Amino acid sequence: MTDSVLKIGLLGCGTIAQFAHLPALAKVRSARLTAICDGAEDLLTTVGKAQGVKDLYTDYAEFLEKADIEAVIIAAPDEFHIPLSMQALDAGKHVLVEKPLGVNARECESLIEKLRQTRLKLQVGSMKRHDPGITFSHRHIKESLGPILSISGWYRDTLFRPALQETLLPPVITSEHAVKPSTDPKCDIEHYSLITHGAHLFDILRYLGGEVNGVTTNHAFKFNQHSWHGLLEFDHGGIGNFELTVKVNSDWSEGYVIHGEHGSVEIKTFVPFYYRPSEVRIFDARSEEWHTPLCAHSNPYKRQIEAFAHAVRSDGPVNPDAHDGLATVSLIEAVEAASKSGKRQEIINLKNVR
Repeated sequence: MTDSVLKIGLLGCGTIAQFAHLPALAKVRSARLTAICDGAEDLLTTVGKAQGVKDLYTDYAEFLEKADIEAVIIAAPDEFHIPLSMQALDAGKHVLVEKPLGVNARECESLIEKLRQTRLKLQVGSMKRHDPGITFSHRHIKESLGPILSISGWYRDTLFRPALQETLLPPVITSEHAVKPSTDPKCDIEHYSLITHGAHLFDILRYLGGEVNGVTTNHAFKFNQHSWHGLLEFDHGGIGNFELTVKVNSDWSEGYVIHGEHGSVEIKTFVPFYYRPSEVRIFDARSEEWHTPLCAHSNPYKRQIEAFAHAVRSDGPVNPDAHDGLATVSLIEAVEAASKSGKRQEIINLKNVR
């Protein structure tokens, strides 16, 4: 394998593509956007012109067959993630698919079987793993913290997000012909909020804390805002708690605190579109000192594409992989079931299915 530039095709020209993937692709050196596909021809033409990409397709099958691409970024609604990924794998293309991996664990399992057959790469677009502060914390926890006693995580979306995004980001180009799911996911805003925002929170809790075996959850709904609080039981015997609130009358907020045998890790994470790495404080109990790494400003969407391209070229592991995607979806399903039943939900340890 060589370190040549990976030729990537983008499927979907909607909000996340415009806000995240296209700006990232414009800066990545190890990958190049060579083709774009979208069912809305007017949107496709406008975006293609803006990006300087002339190889444009409205038909996905034709795109996979004829475009000069080795891999696909799938930036489509959740309902389409698995079928579109399967189609790309069948066409011999590597895949970077937006989070969550799927809408339920069962369809994620079918995708993993497809990956076993094709032996291609599939990376889930949980880009927070590629935040330098999160990356540093993961490495420190794994190498220096020792056994984990407890981990806490919170994610609070803000009611002021529209104003925030209007300030930080360019206007979204839309189309009346955009391809949409059969049912509007926001019709069930409780489930939509849990899976959309929970995909970030629960993936990072697993990334930092390890596999979760059981969960107990309470849910509150007041003045059109949802909040989930829960207890997590980890495979290693440690325990954790989480809060997911959508939305709050306050600033956007996300963070994690991990306590282990040899110290602790404190993480403050920022809105991704600030491109600001998480602030990390490490306490080393052996030296009784605090350490704060100064992580360089960077774009986590750019870093995840670079990691994906490297994995393809080096035949190395992707981060996160489809098993991680399945585990996060399974945890979200358990949180939802626990909040509705009021009972503890056990989660099958997925390590053995790798």
